Amino acid sequence: MAEPIPVPYADAGTPAAPETAVPEPLRFLIVDDERINLLVLRAILEHDGHQVIQAANGTEAVAAFAREQPDMVLMDVMMPVMDGYEATRRIKTLAGGRLVPVIFLTALTDEVALARCIEAGGDDFLTKPYNRVILQSKIGALLRLRELYRVRERLHDEILLHHRRLQQEQTIAECIFRKVVHRGCLDIPDIRYLISPAALFNGDLLLAARRPSGGLVVMLGDFTGHGLPAAVAALPTAEVFYVMTAKGYSIGYIVGEINQKLKSTLPPELFFAACLL
Repeated sequence: MAEPIPVPYADAGTPAAPETAVPEPLRFLIVDDERINLLVLRAILEHDGHQVIQAANGTEAVAAFAREQPDMVLMDVMMPVMDGYEATRRIKTLAGGRLVPVIFLTALTDEVALARCIEAGGDDFLTKPYNRVILQSKIGALLRLRELYRVRERLHDEILLHHRRLQQEQTIAECIFRKVVHRGCLDIPDIRYLISPAALFNGDLLLAARRPSGGLVVMLGDFTGHGLPAAVAALPTAEVFYVMTAKGYSIGYIVGEINQKLKSTLPPELFFAACLL
């Protein structure tokens, strides 16, 4: 492994960037078939406190990436064995969901060739001869992009976790709701119905129950609003309906009791319109 050497910058007159330009030490994979380019890039990166892994061609680069899992890749375009285009495609595949920026090292100015770099998965370019200030600026920009990506991934994971919890809660609530609200006799041959709500929890309510004498009482109603608030209001309504019907009360008494129950428990903006027969 070569010792760090003073960097022979092509733009020696350009002042060096502040030491705080890239605050986070990283693991870099630099890929180039020319030894002098490797030495120059290694000296720049190690001067800023980064760790460096080297590869002389695309095949070595893919193997080194799989083995070392670097944070960022500096990739030459034209190399023997495997060029930078193919190596970058394979590295991006190996990275999977992890964002690993690839900066192409190139002396090319042809627009078609540069477009191929982007199509292969490249995130930026660094033209030869290398400029330390520009390289640090590009690294800093890609670090900010990586941090945004991490934030997005974290928010995505939090949303998924919240969604799973919500599904679990809805499953439990649905079980309770079904046992309380749908414990009547809607399944008897005398009744055929179709309810097609827009959501699992809603304000639509269809109840049927037998009186002690065998008579059938049916109630069709709808709460204002949608979703869980409207569905929750159905619970006391169903409870009163089933209990009073089972005891043989008339429809007038059942309606009066439901009205008193809802008046004492519901907010003014939530009310119930229903038909009983």
